[in-house]
Amino acid sequence: MRVTEIAELTSSDTLKLPAGVAARFRRSDRFMIWVEGDAMYLKRIAPRPVTEIVAEAPAGEPMQPEQARDVVHEVRRRRRSG
Repeated sequence: MRVTEIAELTSSDTLKLPAGVAARFRRSDRFMIWVEGDAMYLKRIAPRPVTEIVAEAPAGEPMQPEQARDVVHEVRRRRRSG
């Protein structure tokens, strides 16, 4: 679905999205941004699922409890900060 609305750059360098666009995302979502000429692109990014991170662990070498705790805390931190 293509949406065309107007966003506003505020005096505090904040991009104010139209309500209809903002409603499609969560407040904690994070975006990658790039500029090409006079066009600006935003792409929502999501943290990697814990299952994907765990799947990368070497076979036969289980994670130490401290490592697992650190992964869980990192994923939770990313979700909170967006």
